[in-house]
Amino acid sequence: MPPLWPFGKKKQPLMLDEPEPEPIVYRKDADPSQEVLADNSHRESVDYKAAVSLFGNGATTVKRAEEQSQFYEGIIDSATTPAAVEKFTWIHHTDGYHYKQFADGRFDSVPHQKKSDGTYAPY
Repeated sequence: MPPLWPFGKKKQPLMLDEPEPEPIVYRKDADPSQEVLADNSHRESVDYKAAVSLFGNGATTVKRAEEQSQFYEGIIDSATTPAAVEKFTWIHHTDGYHYKQFADGRFDSVPHQKKSDGTYAPY
């Protein structure tokens, strides 16, 4: 007698009783793009308003984006700015790796290995 098969027989997926969608037919001479662009009926749908409020910080209207170049002050070298340089000390842990401890007491989660020349490399 053959051994019992622990898995069930392959089942056919359930089929939905839906009609097939109507095919979209494009004509070379027809230009429906103006009609489609002029149609704003989707803006009254509940789903549209919910999506706009979700991505628009609660506002249900969409406004045109502002020109951001007016707020641009030029390229700033992040190495020379004092706020960009965080002070830290190297802490040797019992697991054999070194970790950065920042001035506010936080630790960097990336372990480092100390090389023979005294520099540290991420593990």
